[in-house]
Amino acid sequence: MSKTKKIMLIIALLFLNIVEQAASVITATIPGMAKTFSNVSLTNVEMLTTIVSMFVTVFVLVSGVIVKKIGQKQTALLGITIAAVSSIIPAFSNSYIIVLISRGVLGIGIGLANPLAISLIGTFFQGDERARLMGWRSAIAGVGTSLMTYLAGQLLKISWHASYLVYLLFVPAVILFVIFVPSPEKEGYIEEQTETKEDGQKSVKIQKSKPLLIALMFLMFMAMVSFMILAVKLPTFLVQNKIGTASQSATAWSIHNLAGLLGGMCFGYLYKHLKGYLLPMGLALVGVGFVMIGFSKTMTIIYLLNILTGFAASNVTPYIFNRISEVALPQNAPFYTSLALVGSNFGSFISPYAGSLIGKTGKLAIINAGVILLVLAIITTVTAFRRMRLTQQG
Repeated sequence: MSKTKKIMLIIALLFLNIVEQAASVITATIPGMAKTFSNVSLTNVEMLTTIVSMFVTVFVLVSGVIVKKIGQKQTALLGITIAAVSSIIPAFSNSYIIVLISRGVLGIGIGLANPLAISLIGTFFQGDERARLMGWRSAIAGVGTSLMTYLAGQLLKISWHASYLVYLLFVPAVILFVIFVPSPEKEGYIEEQTETKEDGQKSVKIQKSKPLLIALMFLMFMAMVSFMILAVKLPTFLVQNKIGTASQSATAWSIHNLAGLLGGMCFGYLYKHLKGYLLPMGLALVGVGFVMIGFSKTMTIIYLLNILTGFAASNVTPYIFNRISEVALPQNAPFYTSLALVGSNFGSFISPYAGSLIGKTGKLAIINAGVILLVLAIITTVTAFRRMRLTQQG
């Protein structure tokens, strides 16, 4: 592959990741839609933003099945095309039902494309380069969401319908993907299994890797539950302890996310030097940061700790996805990536309930979430040490 083709392939794959969090970029349109749909309850209007996530969760799982039928590129292209078409329908409709259906279909498109946006990086790239791109992927997803949210806000000055035109950014994603991303099955990036000795070796690898893949998916779920407890409980914590306001909690969380962008960009470098120890280190730093936030008395300290937790947390998710790409066979990677995404989405969904379960106050919930992360850090440290020792012995 020439250098130019490789660069365009990277751009196309990274651009595909703008679909990851695209559902939330039009939340500012809710008041305007509530006026237009005056005969619909506010709760049902707000559901226009959340219904996408429900369909994403279902079709993230369906994506792996469709990949086996039509291939990885075709599934990703189908998903991004569905998303591109359905996402702009609300710009031209005053019917609540039509807008609701279009948002559900958008969830279908995102659900189909999202696992491939991650697993295709693992298919086309290896080693440190793959790790670096996994970090970039996470950062681009965040930057893309911020940019689309800003543009949607500017278009809102025209009308709430106009805000939905921000989804036209999906169109160049489709074009780049069609032109510059090869079909991994046809181009030999995924080899067909044959009835040989190698096939038996692959079967052994699959059996050995399944427990690790399951552990990674469970880790994704637990980490996301713990991470989101800070987002959910920080406003309550600040108000209950008379440290700050709900508005200041939003600022703290913004700082957390901005630090996450920097962390994502640094992931490749950190992974190259820390390898298996990056995961426990990231979990430990977030855990310590959460516990310290729970005992903090000033907003300045909390802002600084959110820089630490945001940077560290942003290395955990790409590590897990990168590890899945390393362990799973290329043809199975989309399926396991899908399961990890389900774990991530479900973890985010239940975080308010989990926070209430582990702490009666915002302070206790945040501290206990930090303790859970520290326990996970200890477990993954032991695992990383054992893996490193086995590698040296081998």
